[in-house]
Amino acid sequence: MKRICAWCKIEMESTHLEGQSGNSITHGICARCKDKILGPEKIELMTFLDSLNMPIVLVDAMGMAETANKAARKILKKELPEIVGFAGGVIFECAYSILPEGCGKTIHCSGCTIRNTVMDTFQSGNSHLEIKALLNQGTSDKNEEVFYLISTEKAGDVVLLKIDTADNA
Repeated sequence: MKRICAWCKIEMESTHLEGQSGNSITHGICARCKDKILGPEKIELMTFLDSLNMPIVLVDAMGMAETANKAARKILKKELPEIVGFAGGVIFECAYSILPEGCGKTIHCSGCTIRNTVMDTFQSGNSHLEIKALLNQGTSDKNEEVFYLISTEKAGDVVLLKIDTADNA
């Protein structure tokens, strides 16, 4: 699997994972591009994120969304005021997030693939690629199962959560 910088397209590393073809590609951010974004000549974060054609949500260590790019807002069918400062379950409309305990605090949350993957990336620093996540979207009385493929990467004090829809996953 090749890992390339999503910004400048240089190859950062190549690894072989069992079950993955050698032509598989994942994205990250190289040190040079990270310095451009976070360094003295940094570009506006939202301009940068919106330039990406992949849906990205920036999540803080508490599991709260800091921002989301245009592609993510389209998939989530939400505007920034409905995303920023909210827990993942709320922005993904998890059926269990509306229970009195709230997102991250119900018995169902312990098995949440999205939450567990993001938190693992925070704690371990390990990136994850295209993890299949099943979400019960809606209310606890009326919900539908929705599949996503999620990828995570730690960048400073946030995790970049990439969202892909997984039709028929």
